[in-house]
Amino acid sequence: MPSISAFDSERLLFSPAAPQEEAIATIFAFPNEYSVGITSLGYQVVWATLATRSDVQVSRLFTDLHEPLPHAPELLGFSLSC
Repeated sequence: MPSISAFDSERLLFSPAAPQEEAIATIFAFPNEYSVGITSLGYQVVWATLATRSDVQVSRLFTDLHEPLPHAPELLGFSLSC
């Protein structure tokens, strides 16, 4: 029986754009577990902004979960909270 990822059970309030073939490969990371990072409003706003652009292919990375990551990302972003 395949396991269900937290990403599969998300309910998004926006529609991510389909990335173009030449989209910028991006990893947006949060240095903590998914359950902590996804509650960060700042992280969600930046990720949603990137995900709605067809010229950016954004993948999310947490310490316990990640979406399929590009092999050679052109951009790597981190969201940190204090």
